[in-house]
Amino acid sequence: MSAFAEHVFRIASSGWMHCHDQEAHESPSWPRLTETALVVLDLDDVFTDVWRFEGKSEYATALIEKRVRTQGLVEGAAHIVMHRLLKVPGGFQAYFSAVSLDLWQQCAQWAKDQPDHCLVMASGGLLCHGVNLGQARVLLSRRRLMGFAQTEEGMVFSSTQALGSGAAAMGNAAQVVTANQSAVLGRLGADAVEFGALWSSKQVDQEICLAALQSVLGGEPSVMPTTQLTLGSESVQSVMPTLARDAASRHALNPLSERVAWRAERWVMAMTALTAVVGIALGALGIFASQQADAQHEEGQNQRAQLAVMQERIQAVSNVEAPAKLLPVTEFARTLDEGLRYDPIAFLGQIKGTSGRDIRIQRVRMETSSTNRTRSFRVDGVVAPGASASINRWVTQMSASGWTLKALDPTDVMPGAFSYELVAKAAASGNVKP
Repeated sequence: MSAFAEHVFRIASSGWMHCHDQEAHESPSWPRLTETALVVLDLDDVFTDVWRFEGKSEYATALIEKRVRTQGLVEGAAHIVMHRLLKVPGGFQAYFSAVSLDLWQQCAQWAKDQPDHCLVMASGGLLCHGVNLGQARVLLSRRRLMGFAQTEEGMVFSSTQALGSGAAAMGNAAQVVTANQSAVLGRLGADAVEFGALWSSKQVDQEICLAALQSVLGGEPSVMPTTQLTLGSESVQSVMPTLARDAASRHALNPLSERVAWRAERWVMAMTALTAVVGIALGALGIFASQQADAQHEEGQNQRAQLAVMQERIQAVSNVEAPAKLLPVTEFARTLDEGLRYDPIAFLGQIKGTSGRDIRIQRVRMETSSTNRTRSFRVDGVVAPGASASINRWVTQMSASGWTLKALDPTDVMPGAFSYELVAKAAASGNVKP
């Protein structure tokens, strides 16, 4: 299936864009969709970076969320989108994006309410998709330039916004990115670096970026194939539809079962197209055989018999059974996804990281409902006298990390005792292992 057969939506700070069949046009925010869609968050105010931590990567999301909140990098609570985790000596590196929790919840609920598949991903995931060890990629999105590389020493990320609309401002931005990664880019060489226009309507901006890269690499980098989109009277160069389609299975933020179902549907469509092509070819063969029947009656009889057999086989193929066969896979994937969200080790680490010194956790127990088999954690604890605000803060942090909390009658009768039931939301970020 062609990338431009997909309906791709770009959510940017300037508004929504809908791309389809090599055309782009403005779209209202949060529209009601009537077809399968891929949605890319390409916002200037989403904080993206590579950070290094000591310890175990299981706690990456909680550690990043805490630092983002402490440093005030995102207004209000944040949802952490993990693009890539890499183990390094003594710890790990995390390449991530921090999205406003309000925006994330609105986007997730909107995608869930659509009648067909709606996969959401961030531009940071597109940047690193397919970039392997010893490779780098630089993408231009309007006036924002961002680069990602992975070497034996680890991952590197750099991003800057051109402050102005002229060529000089774009040149300064390109110099900043190439200067920040000059050592890595120079070591990798031109053959290992690729450049692409994620969304650009100015050819001169692309030429400026390529010239800056060439000055550091000592040669021309690879240029990703772009397709021209018609946007009113403008022409937009973009690799977004192709990258979004290729990266959806890996970098979509939807639950695993939805990603598997989307990929399965694409497989069925390809099989249906193949069946149609074979059917047309066989139809043409039948016409030719009938035209030759008078001269070669016996041979024609043999061909018609063979044709009947082949048509039966094609009819059998037409009854595509792929979705039924994939149901066990989807169910297995759903089970795995649920298991990851209820990983006791990761949950205990999250509880430890959010409870603080005023809260003492006494016991944590996993429970399963006898009616609908729903899993949950029961947390019993005690808050220090006069520190009731710590409970509110803890509830807010756990909710922001993807848990729904319900107050229960405390098991203990001592002052400050509390009990909560915690149920994972559709994709509990703090309890999913990348």
